Amino acid sequence: MIDVPQKRSITVKDVRHLAWLAKLELSKKEEETFKSQLSKILEYFSIIDEANVDVLPPTFHVVKHYNIFREDEPHQFPSDLILQNPPKKKGRFIKAARIV
Repeated sequence: MIDVPQKRSITVKDVRHLAWLAKLELSKKEEETFKSQLSKILEYFSIIDEANVDVLPPTFHVVKHYNIFREDEPHQFPSDLILQNPPKKKGRFIKAARIV
């Protein structure tokens, strides 16, 4: 079982720190508003933490995944068709900028 930290309310200092991290400038009124809203969010999470999920199997994805892609099959393309698109070529080779 995961240890849930004790209830802790959000302070104006916490809101200022979050605003600093997000590079936001907040007025005093906005700081109080966000303090109230973030405290309510944490209260809601504390209610969720009380749910007994020990009997539930772990879920890694909420939607059943399956392969929606086609099979990868090799194809032979004529080299002259491939060499029609590159802007620079020399013979049957594609020229590219030197990467160091």
